[in-house]
Amino acid sequence: MRVLVTGILILLLASPVFAFPFFNSGKSVKQVTDADGVINIDAAAVKPSLAAYFRYAARGKKVDFFIVRDGQGAIRVALDACEVCWREGKGYVLNNGAMQCLNCGRQFALNRIGVIVGGCNPHAVKFSLNGETVSITAAELLSGSGYFPGNAQ
Repeated sequence: MRVLVTGILILLLASPVFAFPFFNSGKSVKQVTDADGVINIDAAAVKPSLAAYFRYAARGKKVDFFIVRDGQGAIRVALDACEVCWREGKGYVLNNGAMQCLNCGRQFALNRIGVIVGGCNPHAVKFSLNGETVSITAAELLSGSGYFPGNAQ
């Protein structure tokens, strides 16, 4: 009986649905600041096989977001908060070429981030690209602060 229970536990923990709550994403988050209400990030540092994670803090709020390059090299920016699972505060991790929600396990193709909205999709962040500089207004990031538990409203 003990072997059966142990076997069932191993199978459950190996399942993506059960493993995600225990998964350590190992995200490295860089703190960013604004200059005259604009956050500028060097996109040259965003490599195709990696997601770059950032945190912007202002007015008693913290907003986490990520920047990735899709398969064509296009820059994609979104909040590190699922529109459905945000209350869990887990965000996304890049997994097998897609952003994966660390709460529910759903995966989102990089070339659809910012195109497909709503539901469990990453919440798109409006940005401009000037050469290799990604510019995001502080107001844009702060407008998404409600997706992060603990922010003062």
